[in-house]
Amino acid sequence: MSITKYEIYEFWKDKSILKNYQIKNYASCEEKDEAIRIIEFSDDICCWACGLPSFILDEENINISGSLKKEWNNDKSLQKAHIIARSLGGEEKAENMFLLCPICHADSPDTVKAENFFAWVYYKRKNDNYINMLRRGLEEACKIKNVDFQIIVDYLSKCNYHKVMKLRKQIIKSCTVHGTFVSMSSKMMELIDEIIKDIQ
Repeated sequence: MSITKYEIYEFWKDKSILKNYQIKNYASCEEKDEAIRIIEFSDDICCWACGLPSFILDEENINISGSLKKEWNNDKSLQKAHIIARSLGGEEKAENMFLLCPICHADSPDTVKAENFFAWVYYKRKNDNYINMLRRGLEEACKIKNVDFQIIVDYLSKCNYHKVMKLRKQIIKSCTVHGTFVSMSSKMMELIDEIIKDIQ
């Protein structure tokens, strides 16, 4: 696919999805539009549906220096997803591409109507974002491992940035891909193990 992630970012950086699933420049939106901005911050490389942050697998990419273009094009976690699938006549153009995590890419609708895709994104952002997915995944992992969910929540609420990054690095080191992505259960089980080890 010749189109770059930065070119896709450039097209969508000032756009939003309205409550009626139409696309509009964010600067032109009114309160009644109930608009969701597609990209909140130019250097916030995350899934445009659920908000999953870039899952960096090698240390050298953590502090990419240089231009915004280089940062977007060097991302290894987001996938270029078609809004209207190629098999349904979708074109290889920035306006028909969205940057999604592998989980959202696999889950996104493939129909002839772009409106269906944007309705799905709008719902994900409002109701099923990454934070909600994390909470559900963590609650499920706690039930599986017979660990009190509140103990884990209390521990995480006291974590500073450095502690979170240490936990993240340990998860990266201890998990592997399942198909094309690291499953939520892998990440949450390992997170619980690390927290319990630290508490004890």
